[in-house]
Amino acid sequence: MHIKGDAIPRPLRFPTCELRFPFQREKLHCMSLHNPAFSKDCWVLSTLDLTPLLHNPFTRETSFYLLPRTRNCRWLAFSAAPTSASCMVISYTQFRATVVIETWRPGETVWTTHSFENQLPFRNSGKCVFSDGMFYCLSTCGYLGVFHPSKEATWNVLPLKKPCPAFDVFDYFNPVFLTEHQGDIFVIYTHSDNSNPTVFKLNSKRNEWQEKKDLGGLTIFTSLPASFVRAGLSTEHRNKIYPSCIDEFEQYGTYYSLGDLKSSDPPPTHRVSRHRLWVEPPPNNNVHL
Repeated sequence: MHIKGDAIPRPLRFPTCELRFPFQREKLHCMSLHNPAFSKDCWVLSTLDLTPLLHNPFTRETSFYLLPRTRNCRWLAFSAAPTSASCMVISYTQFRATVVIETWRPGETVWTTHSFENQLPFRNSGKCVFSDGMFYCLSTCGYLGVFHPSKEATWNVLPLKKPCPAFDVFDYFNPVFLTEHQGDIFVIYTHSDNSNPTVFKLNSKRNEWQEKKDLGGLTIFTSLPASFVRAGLSTEHRNKIYPSCIDEFEQYGTYYSLGDLKSSDPPPTHRVSRHRLWVEPPPNNNVHL
């Protein structure tokens, strides 16, 4: 599913929807457009000011309003659906030499604040994934910070041989995406000339990033709030990257085929918005590629 905050085109064969939620501020009831911040397991985490909301756009009847955060932390992510016992929401940012992470679980009445000394000039980029019980946060200096939400919550920077090459020449206008699949961490780097993106996969045994020329049959859906990977799609959609960009005609449908270096003839320019994101459907959903 593709979610955005304004007009609703029909990309590919995905359904689209516009998420608007009632929001109460100073006893004034109104319909407010929440900004999507993250998606996982069919759920969307959005926010308005300091108040986050978890919503399932497929069932629509279930929403979780979280407590307002105590700090103006910039980025949000969560580990699993809020209906799961393993759900944890984190809010994280960097204040000078300190990394601040706030955590919340469904049913808790306060956010728990964790402060860690920053081991590197970390510079958060707002890219985070949950994999194998840990949150991986990608910095604009190409390193991964890892938050382990155990009882003695820890924060460490992976001892990589070299930072991710996606940030060798960092350009704000060329988005970098982070995603994971079954324990594997991927970084996708886009190019200003609209050529095929470059994909890097983390080799955790060798502590290094490796460029991938083939996705091994996987399909990647990229958007600024969150990206995800799917396996087992039809042959025509494997080894492809579907960005959440639109062309000058407000149309979707761009893809990049990593295996044969072909594409859908992407437009000369495209826009990637923080208000648009892909949402992974449930396994039994009738939406198929």
